[in-house]
Parts: sequence; C-alpha cells; structure tokens
Amino acid sequence: MQRLAILLALLLPALAHGGDGGLEAAKKRYLPAAQAAYANTPDGAQARYDAGRDLVEAVVAVGPVGERQRALRADLLARGRSQVARAEALDRDDGFSSLAPLAPLPPATAALGPRRADPTLARRLATAAASANGAVGIWVHDLSTGRYAGHEPETRFAAASTVKLGALVAGLRASPSVERSRWWYDVRQIGFWSSNLAANRLLSKLGYGAVADGLRRLGMTSSTYPGPYRATTAYRPPGPHTRVTTAHDLGRALYRLHAGAHGDTRVLRLLGLSRPQAVAALRVLTSAQPVADNAGLLRPWLAGAIVAEKNGWLSDTRTTAAIVHRGGRATIVVVELYRPGVTYAEAKRLGRRVLAAAGLA
Repeated sequence: MQRLAILLALLLPALAHGGDGGLEAAKKRYLPAAQAAYANTPDGAQARYDAGRDLVEAVVAVGPVGERQRALRADLLARGRSQVARAEALDRDDGFSSLAPLAPLPPATAALGPRRADPTLARRLATAAASANGAVGIWVHDLSTGRYAGHEPETRFAAASTVKLGALVAGLRASPSVERSRWWYDVRQIGFWSSNLAANRLLSKLGYGAVADGLRRLGMTSSTYPGPYRATTAYRPPGPHTRVTTAHDLGRALYRLHAGAHGDTRVLRLLGLSRPQAVAALRVLTSAQPVADNAGLLRPWLAGAIVAEKNGWLSDTRTTAAIVHRGGRATIVVVELYRPGVTYAEAKRLGRRVLAAAGLA
C-alpha cells in the first residue's frame, strides 16, 4: 500500500484541489515553464516538450471544471500542445502525425515460441547475408510452427531506437488504465514515429530502473539503454556504441508482446502487463507510420501485409524488427545491417532478400 502511495505521488501532478481550484493550481505551477523561451537545440527541444506535456497532463488530471473555467482549460491545453508540437517538429521528418488513430490489433494467430531450429532456412539466411556489404544479423521465427533460424543472432549491433521497446513497456506498466494514463501520449509517439522526446521523458520521469526492467521483461538480456550514443567509424559492430541489442533479443521481445496480446498468461506474467496493456503495445507497434526511414527495411516489399514493427537507424546501422502478418500466418523477422556509411537503399535490398529466404516475398 505504501509503495502504491509513493508511485501515485510521483506520477500525478501535485494539485491542491480538483475542479476549478485544481485548474488554477495547474496554471500556477506549469504554465510559466510552458511559456518560457527555448532554444532550437536538442536540450531546448526536450525542455519545451516536457514543459508542454507537464501542463497538458496537469490540466487533464484536474478533471471536469465549471462553465466559467472551460475557456481557461481550453487555453491551457492549447498552450501545452503547441509547445509539444513545436518540439516534435524539431525531432522528426515532415509527414508524421502525433494524433493518428491506432491500428487495430492484428488478427489472432498462433503464438508458438521458438521450438525447432530450421537448418535449411539458416542456410538461406546466410546466403542473403553474404550478399550484403557489411555485418548482418538476422532472426526469423514462424509463430505458426515454432520453427526458427538466424544468422549472427547473438552479435551485438548498435540498437539505435529499437531499445525504446523498454521505455514503451515501462510507460505501459506505469498505469493499469492504458488510455487514461499520463504516459499514453508518449507511448504512442514511440510507436508512431520513434520519438526521442517521448522516450527521454519516460526515462526521466519513470527512471532508468523502470526502462531497464522493461528490457528484461521483454527478454532483451543482451540489450542496453545507457543513454546517448555516438557515431562510429569502426567496421565490426557495434563499434564504440554503448546502446546495443541483438537480432535474437528483438525477436524475443516481439514474440512476448504478440503472445501476451493474444492471451498467453505465462508471457503476461513475464512482461508484468495485463492483456489490455499488451494489446495496446502491439497496436502501437502496428501503427508505425511508414514515413522516410521509419518505413523500415521490410514494409516496402510487403504490400497488403499487416506489419507490427520497430525500426532504428544511424549513419552506420539499419535495423527493422517486425511481426509480418501475411497469408494467415505471423512471422517475426529481424534484420540488422552495419557498415559505416551504409545506405537505406542497400539495407532495404537486404530486407527483401531475407523476406524471400523466409518465403514471405
């Protein structure tokens, strides 16, 4: 009970009263920061985003207000959301939408864990990898049969944004009421367009331990979330990057989210999520917007398929971790390509060859 009280104190803005008095308290505490001037720098954008998000969530937490306070409520929400939008414009390419609807849950399919290695598929994946100029990590897992294969699946690559899955799970676990949670907006942006701002906010507010625990619960035992990473010029992955992951880690994470969303109670216990929370996670990943690099390495070749995915990209690394729903089956496909100067076009060609090897192209 004491732990619950502490958690609520951390998560809810400290407002004096609900209703009209609470709105005035929210204005007094959070509006000044939302009106401040911020530089168009990474730190400035983050401060602007956090100030706007704090104001919005404080106003929402107040609940209904009297008629005389409705105009003030609308004004405060508009001011907070304007700051958030200005910060987001600095953090992403044009064409993304922060207010897009969630995709529906992908159709129920089998969720069998990796049960039987497929040596034939492994040889085909090795051939696909050999055609690429760089280091390659691959993991393929057919959820209908439990067959799996990989190529360098335990090699650590620069994770880029893919370990934001840990922040996503932390954000979902922070509240039992998914869509009324003060973290729900941030969780959605991680899925929609891989928001750095949202991931950083969750890390700051919920703590490093919560995000690291999210990775652990996903089975991402070789992955790290230490903070900012830097570009590399070394050839062997992950170079000097300290934010790393593996193809197998990403495959495990997607399997657990898929199985949990479709009701596997054992997996839900591992995740520490309720089924509605796991459903929300999978819907968020299925809502990834195929704009610029966030189109990933697989979706350009999967017309008509439903894809739940998390992408990551750096100047030397391209990664897609996806659950591909096609032809009544679901298959986890993870592709990583590392080489200084690697291009999106060549990484997509590798993705196409991996899909062909897996019988999905």
